[in-house]
Amino acid sequence: METVKLVDIIGSASAVSPRTGMIAYDFVTSRISSGTPVRVSFAGIEDLTSAFCNSFIGKLYMNFDPSVLKSLFQIEGIPEGHIWQKKIQSAILLGTNENARNLHKDNLAEVILS
Repeated sequence: METVKLVDIIGSASAVSPRTGMIAYDFVTSRISSGTPVRVSFAGIEDLTSAFCNSFIGKLYMNFDPSVLKSLFQIEGIPEGHIWQKKIQSAILLGTNENARNLHKDNLAEVILS
């Protein structure tokens, strides 16, 4: 399995914007779609936001079956118990669970419109 550093994919140590999340998403999607396994290393990343995780990882789990991702996609370089793991797990939940996505959208709309 090919290992690619996220900093090389997005060209930055800051994984903060949804736009850069889409760059990572497109990179990984091109490999998964061709059946090429890929491991993304978070080594060297200094900042990570939920917005980035949702547009990268959440969208992967929204558009690919989790069993396909399990065999073709891995993440490494995040220390056990680090807050980033929670952000990634939340993105996976949003990607795989339509009810969670709808609740998230409703909560955002409530904040914006209030």
